[in-house]
Parts: sequence; C-alpha cells; structure tokens
Amino acid sequence: MPTRATKPKMEDRVEKLEVTVGALEETVGGMNETMNLLMLQMQQQSKMMAEVTKKLGIPQPTSSREDSVEEVPLPPPARAESVEASSQNESRLAGKKVKLPVFEGDDPVAWITRAKIYFDVQNTPDALRVKLSRLSVDGPTIHWFNLLLETEDDLSWEKLKKSLIARYGGRRLENPFEELSTLRQTGSVEEFVEAKARATSSINF
Repeated sequence: MPTRATKPKMEDRVEKLEVTVGALEETVGGMNETMNLLMLQMQQQSKMMAEVTKKLGIPQPTSSREDSVEEVPLPPPARAESVEASSQNESRLAGKKVKLPVFEGDDPVAWITRAKIYFDVQNTPDALRVKLSRLSVDGPTIHWFNLLLETEDDLSWEKLKKSLIARYGGRRLENPFEELSTLRQTGSVEEFVEAKARATSSINF
C-alpha cells in the first residue's frame, strides 16, 4: 500500500521562516557595521583634510551664510583680475607704440601691411579705416585720394587697398598672378628678388 506524502507541519514552516529572518538580520547587521566603519573613515579623513588646510592657511568654507559673506576672497579670482588688468595695460602700451604710417605714394603694400597692424591693435572698425587712411596720406597722393572718394559712392577698406596697389603698385597687369608669372630678370639679382617679393605680397591684397 503506497505511503502518502506528509505535509510539512506549521511548526516546521515557522522554524524555517525564523531561520531565514535570522539570516537576513545578520546580513543587515553586517551591512550596518560596514557603513558605520566607512562613515568613521570619512570623518577621520575630513578631520585630516581640515588640519592640512589649516596648516596651509587656506580658508575653510562654512555652512553659515553670514560667515561666507565675511570670508576673505580666495586668491584665484584676484589673480584672474590682475591678469586681465595686465592685458589691458599691455594693449594700451601697444597702442601707444604703434602709429599709423604716412603714405606718400611709395610701396603701397608695405604701407597697407603697417596700417593693418595699427588698425588691428586699435580694434578699428572698417567704417573708420578709410577716414583714418585719408588723414595719413601726404603729398600728391591726397589729391588722388579725394578723387577716389568722389568717384566711389561707398569706399570700403578692401576697395581702398586694391585701388592703392593698382595706382601706386606699378603693376602692368590687373591679375597679380599674371604679373608674377611674367616677371623676368632684367637687372641685378637683388632687384629681381625685390620685384618678385613685391608682386607676391600684393597677391594677399
């Protein structure tokens, strides 16, 4: 006659449940001990950091709003302000040293190069570059400049540069690349090198 499977008694279930709960309690207890140990280590490290910063003379941040207002400003912002002030002073000194050159009709590429440096240092807008250039021309060039202003309704800095090179650059051709390709040595090597350098530099304008 087959034997029937006996169902676990209530007492056995309760006992197993108690064992499981006990194991969970031990696990939770171990986790709590670990967390407490970590918190203790963090507190010790915080104290050590506070002692180090105190020895180094670094101001410690406080949680109080009133205390934070009374704190002395930290060095980095002060250094940033001093660097900015120094840069401004250097810009002013550079602006005083650089002067807009006078143009009398010789070597327009060299004059344009120096004038561009002056305008860049002074942060001169394009609208004022033509007016300042008019003040820097001298001799017969000023008559040509006045005529150019009359013929050009809206004379820009770019147009002025091209007009100066076309009028006083001694080009035989409108295209600077063609001018460069047709250069031939007719005099000394030094004269040929200078003519080639002048034609090459005018390409950028």
